[in-house]
Amino acid sequence: MTTGMDHDLRVVLLGPLQVWRGTTWIELSSNRLRTLLAVLALSAGETVSMEQLAFAMWTSDLPANQRRTIQTYIARLRHELGSEVIRTVTAGYRLEAESDQVDVLRFRRLLNKAALSQGTMAERRTLGEALALWRGEPFDGLASRTLRGPRASRLLELRLSAVERWIDLGLAEGRHDEMVAEVQELAACHPLRESLWARLFLTLDRCGRQAEALTLYEQLRSRLIECLGADPSPELQGIHLALLEGDTRQIAPIAPRQLPPALAEFTGRDDALQDLDRLLGEGTRICVITGMPGVGKTSLALRWAHQAAEQFYDGQLYLDLHGFGPSDLPVTPEDALLVLLEALGVARNRVPENLEARAGLYRTKMAGKRMLMILDNARDAEQVRRLLPSGTKCVTLITSRRGLSGLVTTEGAAQLTLDVLAHDAARDLLTRRLGRERVEADPEATAEIIRLCAGLPLALAIAAGRAAEAPSFPLGPLADNLRRVRHDISALASRDTVTDLRTVLSRSYDILPTDAARLFRLLALHPGPDITAAAVAGLAAVDPSKAGELLDCLLDAHLIAEIAPGRFALHDLLRTYAQELAHDADASTLRQAGRPTPGRITPSRGDPG
Repeated sequence: MTTGMDHDLRVVLLGPLQVWRGTTWIELSSNRLRTLLAVLALSAGETVSMEQLAFAMWTSDLPANQRRTIQTYIARLRHELGSEVIRTVTAGYRLEAESDQVDVLRFRRLLNKAALSQGTMAERRTLGEALALWRGEPFDGLASRTLRGPRASRLLELRLSAVERWIDLGLAEGRHDEMVAEVQELAACHPLRESLWARLFLTLDRCGRQAEALTLYEQLRSRLIECLGADPSPELQGIHLALLEGDTRQIAPIAPRQLPPALAEFTGRDDALQDLDRLLGEGTRICVITGMPGVGKTSLALRWAHQAAEQFYDGQLYLDLHGFGPSDLPVTPEDALLVLLEALGVARNRVPENLEARAGLYRTKMAGKRMLMILDNARDAEQVRRLLPSGTKCVTLITSRRGLSGLVTTEGAAQLTLDVLAHDAARDLLTRRLGRERVEADPEATAEIIRLCAGLPLALAIAAGRAAEAPSFPLGPLADNLRRVRHDISALASRDTVTDLRTVLSRSYDILPTDAARLFRLLALHPGPDITAAAVAGLAAVDPSKAGELLDCLLDAHLIAEIAPGRFALHDLLRTYAQELAHDADASTLRQAGRPTPGRITPSRGDPG
């Protein structure tokens, strides 16, 4: 996105198209000229290809020489707006404008900003600012199917979802009296939108107008049967029952916004974010983000979730399953469903005791909704299987140190495996945390820190945290201290057990089967940088089939990596950790292998096995 524009262009698309330069209104008489500007404005600051422009301007009967024709229209538009406003680039054209100069882009930015406020008064104010941008139907007056079709429908849906969220927050703040007339008008404009009518019924009830709400419910029910041949949704029927019982306070229509804050220093995962966009754009509804401990799985999931939050207008749910947490007790499916149902507005005393009944109620509550679910830190497929929403509108991101292949097989889940950061991305992480001046002041020490942390985001964050505690110190002494990590993992210790590297790694190791844990320790004894399956069988004194099973177990836990077909290796920090385990817990194994036990083990890098 370009910044610092020296012109005062403003484009209005949320209603009849208008173009302003300062206080001067510019009238574009040609429909194709207006369409051309609209398409460029929707991607302000980014390149729009010739093909995209042509598809929007001519849905059929493309001109014989579309490039020449578009160039002609571009010249006309530059004449109207100013030559500096539209730049020619290699792949097409770019409107030199910032997002706040185009109301659609400003609307989307404000929705994202509101989502980060999570139920505060600031969220409602930001939503009000976003909704105030609307002047009518989006792209009104433009004869372009590309703009007036799905793109306009999507914007209208975002607007209505924002309106409903704004109403929910107003109800939570006790603003029912000041909102009721506006909510009535909105519901009348959308006679079949049940979610909006539900909010009208609750608003009327808060105003003491229960009889009116009941009458309107019967009118809506008749209309739905006549127009759609269907009864009101279970949610509306539940509100109707609560109105009859005189107790609607248990109804919580506010869409949950449970995403924790995204990591401010997030970097180096553009490819992974694009992979998530692609997978979920192609209709994938479940994606497992996996990788070794400390590689940044949760950070990636939250970054993508915040970027995509506006797509999930019915809310976002987040649940830490503690599959590899400080406790040895992962969250059970029963307890997870209780938490999720309460987030969806079900009173605790109405949650069934039976697991399958809970799962059934949960699927019912999620049916037809467009929601994002993040199930963080899952231990295995069985822990999450009953938490998966049915239908095609919900998307579930699962983070786990294991691959959860059962979900891939039975639920059609996609799998995204994160690797460590490349050198440039690791340097960018340190720069974001410590400042460019400090990092560039000692490039050799910076490179050494990155090498010793072996690209692991958690290790880099720990190192950056230590450097931040002494902002006036150069980075050289920190690099010197980190060299101990070659034989002592405590060089990357942290006072916080959530981020202490040894503790984080131990949560994967401690739940390994005994024979897999033994192999992990033995791999630290191998002198080469990698090892073959045949060599593993010899090292562990097991037959080849058993060696394959144990390697699969370690691969699934991401405690080893298959760096080439049939060749396996330990990450540098995992190697140090395994060496410590071998020394501290398996002195007898070392003696049987004919190796000395005193001190830490630092195997040489000899020939690969």
